[in-house]
Formats: sequence, C-alpha cells, structure tokens
Amino acid sequence: MIVLTPRGTVILPAGRQPVLLDELYTSPALHERPVRLYHGRMNRATVEAADNPIPADRIRTQLAIIVASGGFVSSPRLCRFLRFIVERTLENDAESLKEYVLAIEVFDRAEDYDPNIDSIVRVEARRLRNKLKAYYEGAGGQDAVLIGLRPGSYVPQFGWQNRQSESHHAPALASIDTTIAVLPFVNMSPEPDQDYFCDGITEEIINALSSIRTLAVVARTSSFQYKGRNADVREVGEKLGANVIVEGSVRKSGSRLRITAQAIDTKTGYHLWSETYRRELADVFAIQEEISTAIAETVHANLPRRPRPNSAAHPPSLEAYTGYFRAMHLVHQETAPSLQLAMEQFQVLIREYPAYADPYAGIATVYAALSIFGAASGKEILPELRRHAEEAVRLDPDSSAGWTVMAGIAAHWEFDWAEAERRFRRAIALQPSNYAAHSWFGGVLAMLGRFDEAESKYRLAMKLNPLFPSAYARLGFLCYLRRDGAGAARFLNESLRLAPDYEEARFVLGMLHLAQGDNAAAVEVLSRRLDEAPIPLHIGMLAGAYHRWGKRAECAKALARLERIAGQHYVTPMARVAACVGMGDLDGAMQALAASIEDRAIFANVLNVDPFVDPIRADPRFQRLVASMNLPPRRAG
Repeated sequence: MIVLTPRGTVILPAGRQPVLLDELYTSPALHERPVRLYHGRMNRATVEAADNPIPADRIRTQLAIIVASGGFVSSPRLCRFLRFIVERTLENDAESLKEYVLAIEVFDRAEDYDPNIDSIVRVEARRLRNKLKAYYEGAGGQDAVLIGLRPGSYVPQFGWQNRQSESHHAPALASIDTTIAVLPFVNMSPEPDQDYFCDGITEEIINALSSIRTLAVVARTSSFQYKGRNADVREVGEKLGANVIVEGSVRKSGSRLRITAQAIDTKTGYHLWSETYRRELADVFAIQEEISTAIAETVHANLPRRPRPNSAAHPPSLEAYTGYFRAMHLVHQETAPSLQLAMEQFQVLIREYPAYADPYAGIATVYAALSIFGAASGKEILPELRRHAEEAVRLDPDSSAGWTVMAGIAAHWEFDWAEAERRFRRAIALQPSNYAAHSWFGGVLAMLGRFDEAESKYRLAMKLNPLFPSAYARLGFLCYLRRDGAGAARFLNESLRLAPDYEEARFVLGMLHLAQGDNAAAVEVLSRRLDEAPIPLHIGMLAGAYHRWGKRAECAKALARLERIAGQHYVTPMARVAACVGMGDLDGAMQALAASIEDRAIFANVLNVDPFVDPIRADPRFQRLVASMNLPPRRAG
C-alpha cells in the first residue's frame, strides 16, 4: 500500500515498516526481495517490493553504466568490489559473499586475514553504499534499474526504479521509436578540401546523439551513403529506417564560420527545428554541442553531460580537431594504404598533443583493423594495440570507442571472454548507438555458441547501420554457424546486393557452398577478383575447394600462389588451415591451427562453432587447442 506522508511517499509492505529511499542504504527492512522505486511528493522516492524479475543482462548493463559514471570511474577498488558482488549474485553464488572471501578475492588480503583486526571490507562496503546512494540521487536518477546494498550484507539488491509503471521503463534500443540519421553536412566553403572538416562536424553530432539511451542513431557508414546526393527526405527515412533526418551546411571563410542545421520529420517532410549559427571558427565545439542539445530537446530526449573543455576527451585546439578528422577520413576508406597513412597522422597528433585521448583510440582502432583484415600479425601488433587502447581509456574513461577496442583485446587476443563482455557492456552503456560495439559483441557471443544473444546484437547492429554490407554478412555468417543455409544465403545475397564485391560476404558464401557440397559454386565465388585483390584466406579456401572437386592441378596452383604471397608479406596462418581442412590433411591443419592461435589470427577463435572444421573436431589435438582459447567444448555435427 502506498501512503503519502509529510516526509514523502512511502510504501507499506505487508508486515513491514515504511521505508524511504534514504533508508534503503541504512535499514535492513528490505532484505528478502528486490525493490522498485517511484518518484513521489517532495522530490522523494517510494519503495515497494518488486514482483517483476529483472533479466541478468539488464543488471549487467546497469553495472557497466554505474562503473563508467564519474563518481565511480576514479575509484577502481570500489568498481572491482561492485563487479564482484554483482557477478557472484547473478551466478547464484551469493552465499559466498562473506567478509573473509571478499577480503581475499577483492582486496588482496592474505589467507591469515582477521576481520577483528582489519576492517577493510566493512569500510569499503560503507563507501560503496554511499557511492551508490549518491549515484542514484544524481546521475542515475533516471536509470531504469536499481542496484543497492543494505547494511549488514554484502549481497546486492536489484530492482526497477523511477517509473510509474513497468511499461515506462527505458526500452531496449531495438524497440526505441525515435531513430535519427544525421546526413553529411554540405561543404559550402570556397576551399573544396574542407570536406573532412564538414564530415568531422557531422561525426561529432552523431557521436553526441549516440550517447542518448532513448534514441537510436544511424551509424556514419550508412548516413554517409547520401554524401553529395540530393535525395528526398521521405526516401532517405525509409532506406535508413529513420523518422528524423538532420541535415545542414558549413561555410568556412577565414576565421568565420556559418553552420546551418535542421531536423525534418521523414513521414511528413515538416521541419521540426532549424537554426543558423554565425560564429568565430574557434566556436565550432560550442556550436556542435548546441546543435546536439537542440536536436535532443526536439525529440524530447536528454543529452548526457558533455566533457569539460579542458578534459582529455575535448580537442585541445582547432588544429588537433582538424588533424584528428583528417586521419579519421582515411580510416573510413578501409584500405591497407589508407590505414597506414592514418596511423602516421595519429602518431603526429599524439606527439603534439599527448594528453588528447581520441588519437590513441584512433590508432588502436587502426591496429585492430589491420589484424582483422589479415594485413598484420595479431601477435606482433598486440603490444602497440594494447598500449594505445589503455592510454585512450586512461585519458578518457568515457571513451566508448576506447572500451570497444579494449573489449576486442580481451576477446581476440587474451581469450578472457568474461572481461570482454564486461568491457563491451561498458562501451554500449556509454554510447548505446555504437554500431561497432554491438557488432563486435555479437561476434564474440557467436564464438561462445550463444547464438540467440549474438543474433540480437547483430540485428541491432543492422538497425543502426542498415546500408552497411557487413551488417548483413555477419548475420549470414551467424546463420551459417547455425547450419541454416537458407537464412545464410538470404543475408549474404543482400550484403552482395549492397556491395557486389564485398569480400567478407563472398568468403562466407564460399564457405556455405562448401558446407553444402557445392564445390563448383564455392570455386566460382572465391575466385572472383583474385587477380585484382589476392586475399590469402580466399586462396587457401579455394585450394581446399579445388581438392574436394577433384581438380588437383588447380589446387596445387593455389597452394603455390599462397607460398609466393607469403614470401612477399604477412599471410595469416588461417589460410593454411582452410587449405589443409579442405584437402583432408589432418596433421597440416592441426599445425596451422596451432600457429593461428599463437599468432592471434582472425577466425581462429571461431573454429569451435564453425561447421567447416567438423572433419577434425573429434581429434584430441583439436579439443586441446579449443581449450587453450578458454572456449567451451562443442560436439561435432
């Protein structure tokens, strides 16, 4: 029963005393069931017993949001404490949350720890309780999920917070009604080479809006398909799945800047908001924030707190800003030469602005991309990759891009799947519309055999990036892993419709044909454009396809070609794995697979769920290799 009192609104659970939010952290009254909080009179909150359980993934997402918040990020020990007790509880191991266990596992005390002498756990629990209370009274006041800790217990409580009914909880991004697409701002400057400056403004607005939990924001890759095109907003909205389009123009002349921006309803074509800004060039950062805030207010959303002007997340100068987006312009071209050139430009920025976080995240992204594209050894680049990614999140703990790369390191290089999941959730909590985080996370979930969760992430990535062929190729790959040939073909063909020569889709389609026993079709798909772009992984798979088709001479030619390329530059050992499995060379496949794992080669950690390696799955050596990657065993077939 809810009761209004002079002190605020409270709930009277059956047989219990009234409990206020302030007392949640000081009273043992709520120790059996999770809680749900409501805003009441006098700006207080009421608490009632919750009969609606909270999914574990929502709790983990909330955990990531809390530890990424300003009050917690500077307290790594409290973050470790909170993560430990939440994860143990979600794993149905709350009974182990005793003072002695926490002292040893969280606070690194020796086995002779005596709680009568050392009060570290009780002191830190009190600090954690106060931090949580301060968080929900401030930055977390609008969060949907509550994590609380009552006195006398180290077992956290979970509950719904802050809405009048369950139906008003913050929705999952996949079900959000408002989707915004920010189209490339048009360069109206006298200098045509200012495109990167205009693109940078567009990207900054996309990034700002992407941090809003109640919006879905179309990724740059899809929205930039309309660069230089004068398309009808209704058509754009339909293609991008967006009901609000933001467009604008930039004119830069000397030290003066004019930016015009407008938000348009794609169903009606009506202007929801428009504004023209005439300022000094140095005001570009303030203008970007004003535009983002105005758009958020137009769609009744709240923009999170932006970084302070003197923080590492903020460009230290206009030169640093333009240099960063000049490098990012190269990154988005996604070719090995452009990535190498981008790396050089990021290195210049780091030398000139060592306290600016974004170039570190940028160069870490380049290293990861070079490994993923098979252009560099994963093992060899790891030290530089890790160093730059760690520096990015040290300088800017709220860098979603930085945490996305850190998650990739934990998964692909360290085989620490639990840590990878925590980092992905943190990246997504910081920027819910981060396409790369959702897509990479989907890949990791697929590697672990968690196909339903992977599909959810991949479909969300497709919603955020509807014109990007990779979004469809990865859903096709997931269907292939599930042995759903019809679903795989449908998504892969859609990917190739968007980009007829898209390498990722062609490779997976070749694997699908081999799995279906259609060697001729596999050869046809894998052979396309090999003279123009001799991709080692395709050549290795092609050799295996020729062998299965009975064309031994062509198989030998493909193998010889692979050896010639390996004499010129790095070749992923997975190319040899593909050839040996196709040829039935069990020993060669095992040796190449061991080398691939040692080299941290792309696709090595997918083999546990890949039908292609079913012929060698039962071999004890294969099982040992799977175990070396901390992957769960999986039966053949």
